[in-house]
Amino acid sequence: MITEIDVRAVLSRSVCEFHSDLVTRSTGRAVRSGIEAHLLEHPDITVVVLDFSAVRVLDCSCADEIIAQLLLRSRPGAATGRGTYFLVRGLDEVHADQIDEVLRRHGLALAAEERGGAKRLLGWTTDPMRTAFDCVASHGSALPEELAAELSWPLDEARHALEELAGYRLVMRADAHYLPLTAA
Repeated sequence: MITEIDVRAVLSRSVCEFHSDLVTRSTGRAVRSGIEAHLLEHPDITVVVLDFSAVRVLDCSCADEIIAQLLLRSRPGAATGRGTYFLVRGLDEVHADQIDEVLRRHGLALAAEERGGAKRLLGWTTDPMRTAFDCVASHGSALPEELAAELSWPLDEARHALEELAGYRLVMRADAHYLPLTAA
């Protein structure tokens, strides 16, 4: 199941009704706690789309507290993790830069959907991961054999890139297919 969370609305409920700026570590913690509370109430959620379109400012400390900590805490095997997938939407380029920097520091990656609908990766990734992600996003799914044929890659390289994407929770695996998060 996919759910969309308006990050500005969580900020309004958690901190202040009149702000649309995500600044300071304590603000980020409060927003993350609000998101985590929502997820605890809805254990059937698999994919969470975090909508930043109504957020004016996002600094590195808030990006770290919200995005990086959500990703770290949601990993399978983490104390509070259940393997949730995250996608961000509605970012402007300044938001994307802040999130990208924070994720790189943590060795994390995240799928993002730009305002025009194009999908991209933020954070730490390899060139083969980005290329494979672009292919999966543009086609709506991919099998390793299809990816290898389209990109003229050896099958093992295509399989490895897709498995890396799945391991970072940037795509979902359904049987032998790899799907973008919005296909859940």
